[in-house]
Amino acid sequence: MQYKFQNRSKVDHALTTCLSRQVHFAAYKLPGDNPVTLIIQKDPEIKPIKDLNQKLPDKGFLIVPFSTSENDTYLIKPDIIFRESSDIADLETLNQLPARLPCSIPGQVPPETFKTHYLDLISQSIEKIDAGDFEKVVLSRVKPVDGHFSAELSAVFLALCETYPHAFVYLFHVQGQCWTGASPEPFVYSTKDSLNTVSLAGTRPFSNENLDIDNWNHKEKQEQEYVTRYIERTLNNYGVTTYSLKGPFIARAGNLIHLRTDFAFSAAALGSRLPSLIHTLHPTPAICGMPAESALNFIRNHENYNREYYTGFLGPVGIDDLLQLFVNLRCMKVLENKLILYTGSGITDESNPEDEWEETEIKADTILAVLNKIK
Repeated sequence: MQYKFQNRSKVDHALTTCLSRQVHFAAYKLPGDNPVTLIIQKDPEIKPIKDLNQKLPDKGFLIVPFSTSENDTYLIKPDIIFRESSDIADLETLNQLPARLPCSIPGQVPPETFKTHYLDLISQSIEKIDAGDFEKVVLSRVKPVDGHFSAELSAVFLALCETYPHAFVYLFHVQGQCWTGASPEPFVYSTKDSLNTVSLAGTRPFSNENLDIDNWNHKEKQEQEYVTRYIERTLNNYGVTTYSLKGPFIARAGNLIHLRTDFAFSAAALGSRLPSLIHTLHPTPAICGMPAESALNFIRNHENYNREYYTGFLGPVGIDDLLQLFVNLRCMKVLENKLILYTGSGITDESNPEDEWEETEIKADTILAVLNKIK
């Protein structure tokens, strides 16, 4: 299969070189008509970032886990920034990078989430909601795909870029961890005029009927409203009372559509408190639940694996003088002989367990459809 990427062979060569040398790097494509960018760190040593609450890194590719108490946060430094427009000299620089030994830290292999377990977990969470323990919880599951995909990762990444042009598509390798995905959900990002965040919750398969928001049910609208209220309350707590709000509206993400509300506010109104705001917003009710603490406790006690970087956030910081962070959804962890796909669904008192399972299956198909093209 030929992918219609301009200078595909150049990008492909750069990605293959980074992967074969086991260097710390991140490749990404921002939503829309944007080029692929590679952030490459020359230094083989990389240390976790311990505290983002006070100051964001000046420049690099930031990778933050779902739980910072359980997994490390990393910044890949932009010693080399490679794009489709880079000349042959940049490729020669990549070719001269010394190869690193494969990381000796064994990758965690989470157990497969079987349907009976997931349905039972949904039923338990609904009982907890009815008892008043929390209003919403987001339950995730893992779906392993057997196969040696390491040699095909460049092709997988480029296929994701082409298949989902409106998503944030990435591939990173750091400290033995290799992940790739196509996220539909911005977390916090900057433009020339404002800071922005997004409330994204509620999911349906793409169809003409579902493009009419009046056809969505109360459960789906309520799920989205939980996230919107949380963001509004958080902004108000930080003294940001003037902001523009657009939504909810229908946002398409491949074969799925979501309810989305966009927030835009002045960076000046926030001042130096952006790192603290990011820390407070994560995890939002869209990927954890509400209230966050009780939902998080349920997740830790009942999901039988560590989410690691699934439902964390990641993206470029300070590249082109912008901040572009996205929630890590529609993603997979790359292991030696398999891929681990991660999906999830938001559970409220109106959830139907079979419908929630089907939602996770459709979300997994976002990645599986691309893998099937590569085989």
